[in-house]
Amino acid sequence: MLPEMQIIPLATPDPDEMKQHFDAYLRGLPPDARAKLERFNLRVITEALDTNESNPALESLLPGLKIIDSAIIIQTDYPPVPWIVPDLLPPGLTVLSGKPKVGKSWLALQLALSILVGGKMFGREVERGRVLYLALEDNERRLKDRMIKQGWPVNPGGVEFMLFNIFRDQIGALNSNGGKRLLKNIEAKKYRLVIVDTFSRAIQGEQLDVSEMTQAVGTLQQYALSKGIGLLFVDHMPKNTGDLTDPIQHVYGSVGKAAALDTVWGLYKERGKVGAKLAITGRDIKDETLQLTFDMKGFFWHCEGNALDFELTEQRKAILATLEDLGRSQAAAIAEATGQQINHIRERLAELSNAGLVARIPKGNLIFYEAIKPESNESSISSTSKAL
Repeated sequence: MLPEMQIIPLATPDPDEMKQHFDAYLRGLPPDARAKLERFNLRVITEALDTNESNPALESLLPGLKIIDSAIIIQTDYPPVPWIVPDLLPPGLTVLSGKPKVGKSWLALQLALSILVGGKMFGREVERGRVLYLALEDNERRLKDRMIKQGWPVNPGGVEFMLFNIFRDQIGALNSNGGKRLLKNIEAKKYRLVIVDTFSRAIQGEQLDVSEMTQAVGTLQQYALSKGIGLLFVDHMPKNTGDLTDPIQHVYGSVGKAAALDTVWGLYKERGKVGAKLAITGRDIKDETLQLTFDMKGFFWHCEGNALDFELTEQRKAILATLEDLGRSQAAAIAEATGQQINHIRERLAELSNAGLVARIPKGNLIFYEAIKPESNESSISSTSKAL
């Protein structure tokens, strides 16, 4: 007959002792494995504690919250932003969007070339570096033709291309395991900029789904930002954008996709015109809209300056030309002749008057304007005014 077994209850584990053993175990692991286990441990314990019951033993295994005192942030000297294009393209995730056939790929190639040679992009000095260009809608023949037209030098090792078939077979959708494979390749090759042309060819899933798009680009954005590199997706704009130049609003898809972006470039071009506007906005840059002109000889986008200044200059030229044709006129007549809004006309006339290019001539309760000819002077204008 077997002796009666005595059941000895286990002692309640000491939370401090459990924490010491667990920390000692973590310290013995390689850094990467330790970080993964810490994240896994945090998720599992948090889920286990997601009840109303208190469990001191489990709670003791949760790591303390990592906080940073405001004084430390203020007193820390952080390195300068490693700009891809100074003031226009910081590190992180960027979308270059535009309607079909407006010149997005030409602009992306121009950007890659500027980094290849360490030249200028829109008048800004660009630091030389390596570029990976995922040309997912092109073939080698088209790429060669475009690079020859832009005058690319034969510099091996600067810009490397990957076409769609190779991308599909060796990397795959970036919001699947392809993202991890791409990031490993970026880390190994030390690329300064990665261009993905286009977003829809590289990402699977419904672009209108917030959770899918957040998952698709979130990891890539965090990596690019932490490593100080640029990751630029060429993307299509929605069809109905109206006359607005709002690059955030015109990111195709869900708000989850737009929310993960650090910078947005929106290329706006009217059919049949060589000019375009590049609207730029982002977290670490000031909003700016550049006036661009496409050079059909060099196949480059040239920056004419700030689009608002350019527009104002064009408006001023139109007003002066109208006054040359009409002679002395009121603001309403000038607005009708130029097709500009009356309030804009009054602002431009005030600027032209202050610049000494237009005479403001009161006549009773009415105000007339007249272009000042080069040989005219202030005294003749004054005498004309008094005679009325």
